[in-house]
Amino acid sequence: MIQILKLNKSLIIFTILLLLGLQSAYSKSQIEISLLTCSSGAETFTAWGHSAIRIIDPESNTDIVYNFGLFDFDTPNFYPKFIKGKLKYKLGVHDTYHFYTSYFEENRQIIEQKLNLSDENKTKIISRLKYLYKPENRYYLYSFVGKNCTSELRDLILENVETNFDNTITQKSYRDQLHEFLNDKLWMKFGMSLIMGYKIDRNINKFESLFLPDYLCAGLNDLQTNNQPLVEKEQVYNKVDDSGNAYPFLINPILIFSLILVLIVLIKSNFVQIPLQIIIGLLGLVILVVSLYTEHPELQYNLNLLWINPFYIFTAFKFKNYPNIRKYLTLFIQALIIIMIPIWIFHVQQFELTFLLICSVLTIFNIRILAALKKN
Repeated sequence: MIQILKLNKSLIIFTILLLLGLQSAYSKSQIEISLLTCSSGAETFTAWGHSAIRIIDPESNTDIVYNFGLFDFDTPNFYPKFIKGKLKYKLGVHDTYHFYTSYFEENRQIIEQKLNLSDENKTKIISRLKYLYKPENRYYLYSFVGKNCTSELRDLILENVETNFDNTITQKSYRDQLHEFLNDKLWMKFGMSLIMGYKIDRNINKFESLFLPDYLCAGLNDLQTNNQPLVEKEQVYNKVDDSGNAYPFLINPILIFSLILVLIVLIKSNFVQIPLQIIIGLLGLVILVVSLYTEHPELQYNLNLLWINPFYIFTAFKFKNYPNIRKYLTLFIQALIIIMIPIWIFHVQQFELTFLLICSVLTIFNIRILAALKKN
């Protein structure tokens, strides 16, 4: 009888231990990890929105946001460093309530995507974030398309979560995606088209395309992990409808440059032509200096320098003793404009209608210079 009781007691203990083990094995961490996608704001640098990642840990009673998009406007030589590619961004940590409140105050929307992650995935992501947040690791050199607040989270998630991600070539370039968010900022779009080189005009793959917040948000919705959707739940806070935003017609770059072209055709005057040539030449000089000075690959190898270049400064003036200098220089820069045509046709570097209007103005200037030289 005593042996039976001992056996039953041992069986009960074994059963309890087994149940506890099973509970431990099948219990899932209560930690929640979510991608936050914020809409654009009023400031120029917010045009493409923002990405961050939220970590909720009930056990430690923490709810924080890791943010790779921090920089300091008071950094010495801020703009030279930014253009050079030496401006340091950093990873910061915010209280979630204050993070959300700051965006709501700017009337910006936040999409929160709760990720369906295993405990192992969560551990990897949190460990990586803690490592990157160490003082010696939290700073990084910003790049427009290669390393920013969104690309850092893209890398973090896809490198630490097993998904069905298919890295195929898309039908869009970096420039195409950047321009999609500038329909209400057409002068900014014009400036970016002017200063960025041909390296951003190749078709990019799916992984590369996730460098912008909205693209990463949509991309995660298409992914699965362990045969389940990677995004477990999606919520939208402070929903904003900006679909009705239209750019004022009267200050549209195409309209402005069309009017300039008409005026140049109608008005033949050196008082108009010479200042415009000098402006074009100075702008070309700025683009040349930037392309040589910068370490941003996006700003290097800018083929726009073929048609908007510093030589226009020189053709604006007469070389009385050496008229052939002006003649051959004018023929040379006109030939460069013609060379741009196949570059645009074969999409080596993207074409803008405003560029064609400016090139038309410059061609008229060149023809008038050559006609005057021939007459004399």
